[in-house]
Amino acid sequence: MVNTKKYLVAGVGIVIVVAIMVSFTSYLGQIEEIQKQDASQSNEMAVGKGSPALGLETATVTIVEMGDYQCEMCKRWYDNTRPMIIENFVKTGKANFVFLDLPILGPDSGSAANATYCAADQNRYWAYHEMLYDYQGHMNSGWASVDRLHSFAFNLGLDMNEFEECLSSGKYEMRVKFNADKARSVASATPTFLIVNTSGVQEKIVGAQPYAVFERVIESLL
Repeated sequence: MVNTKKYLVAGVGIVIVVAIMVSFTSYLGQIEEIQKQDASQSNEMAVGKGSPALGLETATVTIVEMGDYQCEMCKRWYDNTRPMIIENFVKTGKANFVFLDLPILGPDSGSAANATYCAADQNRYWAYHEMLYDYQGHMNSGWASVDRLHSFAFNLGLDMNEFEECLSSGKYEMRVKFNADKARSVASATPTFLIVNTSGVQEKIVGAQPYAVFERVIESLL
């Protein structure tokens, strides 16, 4: 009888231990899921409704630039730092790159931003984005007038009827405004960068900093 009680007590103890282990495993699973959701929400907050990702969507790090197509410092960063980031991190699959509109320098800024999404309708967002910086003119000088924006599209071989209809309708004005509101919540100047990894860890870089600054931050988040 005593032995039976011992077995019963031992059996109950095993059941309790198993129940605790199952409960703890379930708890860890819930924590992991919450962390994944937090990371996803953090990344969504950073990206807004910005550009298509340049590079692998599954990359460990996302580099978000908040910029203005009329910004001279954005142009300087585009010319001097961006090429090395694309070569060493984007093309290697370690990072992807997203542009978030922050058109704060006048009407041409908003017009140019709108035009990029019209180009995106024809899968040429990045080609159009690069053309805007390659041919950036003096601020609000008319370099991003409707005629110039049309000519950029024509030079890229876009369907002009589709592009012109998109631009004239203001199809993406609300998207650009949404992006600007998102960007203003973390940036007061252009360019500003948020570098985010899949765990939701973020680092902020302000200004057209040299490649070494970005390399150090990106490597720390991989």
